[in-house]
Formats: sequence, structure tokens, C-alpha cells
Amino acid sequence: MENKIWCIADLHGCYREMMALMKKLEKAGLDYEKDKVIFMGDYIDRGSDSRKVVNQLIKWHSQYKNFIFLYGNHEDIFRDWINGAPRYGPYNWFYNGGKTTYVNYNGHFGKFHKDNLGRTTEWIPPRNGSFPKKHLDFLFKETVYLHEEEDYVFVHAGLVPQTKTVAENLNFPDTLIWAREGFIESDWKWSKKVIFGHTADYSGKYYNSKNSWGKNQKFMPIVMDNKIGIDCACCPPANQRLCALELPAEKFYFQESFYLFDLLAKDYE
Repeated sequence: MENKIWCIADLHGCYREMMALMKKLEKAGLDYEKDKVIFMGDYIDRGSDSRKVVNQLIKWHSQYKNFIFLYGNHEDIFRDWINGAPRYGPYNWFYNGGKTTYVNYNGHFGKFHKDNLGRTTEWIPPRNGSFPKKHLDFLFKETVYLHEEEDYVFVHAGLVPQTKTVAENLNFPDTLIWAREGFIESDWKWSKKVIFGHTADYSGKYYNSKNSWGKNQKFMPIVMDNKIGIDCACCPPANQRLCALELPAEKFYFQESFYLFDLLAKDYE
């Protein structure tokens, strides 16, 4: 039997959902030793357990050489902040969910300063903070912009329409981690089907009558002839679900966010 490929996108600090989804994949036939498992970037920010997510990914990385880890835009924003924020600015990481990650790594807020426009802003702590070198090395050195298989190419956000080869897209790293509608709505036929994350279908605009889940497309995978998107917005504020895709069967597996369950549990405490 042909070895399978399993891919999961946009974990965003959702550790419990990640582990629960992996249990479902195990029951569905995931072979850790033989199958390829591809995590498609955005491991940190917004969710409450980024540190635990990264720590678990590092364990899998050391155990299984057939596990692939892509680089996402949230890793890029964080890397920029670590390096002094020359590209995105000092507050971009915090505004994009980095506050949760920072606190998860034992960061502390409370000090304030006035910026050069006289506005009172949150203090930006030292760049090296409480982030273990092992975690930084994994996020920045062990991840890749894209991965190719015989029939599929895997990328965090998207490819450039009109490119003649998949490899040519490595000349456009920002597109690989930031692309949205221009890529999704393009009918350009790359040489392989593109599997991507990054963009969740918040409004249900990408409904496909072939979807196995019916007419409710909101926060469900984006399925097209030339591409499949599997970011289903598990993390806050959407709190929807994690999605895994099994290939070549193109079968989907879901793990709902535990957020509402946790709220209900608190009501009964």
C-alpha cells in the first residue's frame, strides 16, 4: 500500500486540539514511521499553549525524519521581533497574537514608555527574553518555505500565479507566507495541486457543491480543482476547528476547538 501523507495547518498554540486531532489520525491509520506528516506553519500566537506546541513539534522532529515543518508568516513576524523589528515594526508581533505567546514563554507586561509621537505604549521587553534557543532554532532553522511531493506542493500561504515551475516560487518568499485572495482565486494550473493554510474561509465564499460537509462552508476547507486550503481557524478569536488532510485520498479530519467546552465547564464550577 502506498504510504500516506497527512497535513495540518495553523496550529496557533492550540496544543490540546493538536494532540486530539493526532489521536484521530492514529485511529484512521496514521503510521508514524512510514507516512509523511506535514505541519504547514503558524505554530505560535493567539492560542494559549504555543510553548507546548513547539516543544511537541521538536520532539516529533527528533523522532521522525518523515515529518516536515513549513515556515509561516507568524514565525516570520516573531523572527523580526526577535531581531529588533526592522521590517514589521516593534508592535506588529504583539498586535498579531504575539502577546499570548510572549506570556506563554513567561514574559511580563506592566512597564510603559512614550514613543516618539508621545503616545503611551506597552513596554517592549528584551529580545532574547525567555525563549529557549532550542525553540528558536527549530522555528527559524528547521522549517522550510515549501515542500514538494510527486502530485502535490505544500506551502503555508500560496504560490505566484503564472510561475512556470514550483521551485521558481522560492524567489518570492513573502508570497509563500502571505498570499491570500490573489492566489486562492487564480485558476492558474501549477504542475501539482497546491495544499495551503493561512487563509480561513470566514464568510463561506468558497463554497463547492462537492464538499462532503454540505452547504455550511464557513470555517471549512477551501476545495478547488487546483488547490486545497485547510486553515479552519481553530485559534481565538474564531475558535472553530483544526483540520487535517489525508492524501492521496483527499479525506478531511476535524477537531473542534475546546474553547466553548471550557466556557461551559466554567459555568458549572
